[in-house]
Amino acid sequence: MIGRVAVAGFGAVAENAHLPALREAGVEVAAVFDPSPQRRAAAAALLPRARLHDSLAALLARERALDALIVASPPKFHAEAALAGLRAGLHVLCEKPLTLDPEAWRELRAAADDARRCLYTVDNWAHAPALARLIALAGSGRLGRVRRVELEVLRTRPCASALPDDWRKNPAISGGGILVDHGWHNLYLACRLLGATPRLERASLEREGGVDVAAELALRADCGARATIRLTWKAAARANRVLVEGDGGRAELDDDALIVDAGMERQTQRFPEKLSAGSAHPAWLAAMWPSFAAECRGEGRGRNLEEAAFCLEVIAKAYRTPETARA
Repeated sequence: MIGRVAVAGFGAVAENAHLPALREAGVEVAAVFDPSPQRRAAAAALLPRARLHDSLAALLARERALDALIVASPPKFHAEAALAGLRAGLHVLCEKPLTLDPEAWRELRAAADDARRCLYTVDNWAHAPALARLIALAGSGRLGRVRRVELEVLRTRPCASALPDDWRKNPAISGGGILVDHGWHNLYLACRLLGATPRLERASLEREGGVDVAAELALRADCGARATIRLTWKAAARANRVLVEGDGGRAELDDDALIVDAGMERQTQRFPEKLSAGSAHPAWLAAMWPSFAAECRGEGRGRNLEEAAFCLEVIAKAYRTPETARA
């Protein structure tokens, strides 16, 4: 059972997403690390019983009654923090991307194996009610064999940071732009909707200020099924759309409306919240928590880590060989 955790990095996602999700799961945040005095003060106000640390090494050396470490820092620091947590004997839940370095992924996998601990990258989008329903529908056979998947994420700008500097537009910290920020989520969604692991065939990127602000990926699985992922930070309005086509029907998710055409039947299901509403999604994280806890118990451990390997491989390849790139 995961009862007491530490949080490494107390930014917007920790404050607005992880904290509410942990409260709902009944998990205590016993300690917090953040290098920023401002963010430690924010943690102190919200978590008066948690011990605060200005270094992760100090936290791991002094906190001896933890079950897991939640890594919620910017991407540059993910692999190092996750590795430290595993070597301290903790299960680790890490924000995406786990890493964009294949060698770091191999080191992390070896550390998780050696420690017999779970290393899990946040996959909360798969636990959004509308997307969870669509994934279940695609795998049910009701649409027949899935032949095509399209995922589209429209945003007007990157998510806001808890501090004034916008680290998402600093590639030295973020590792990339929208392909890292939203692409990771949509890659594992594509796998789950296709029911197969596709290969990247084509990547088109639009860059501004050193990072990609728009991206399009074309992927193809060995069975012939195809997936297209379109992402932008330059849209006129926020929206999310997903299309799944099989040889027996199709399903289209337009933010909060799921329309299913299968056989002679057409059904529409409405969900209480749009996929594009907000950016924290604490309810999705809370819904994800049982999957993380299950891997911590050893149930299917490593599945999420292999999915992370796929995501980092596709993103790394897209950055190496984009079809189009504009300064």
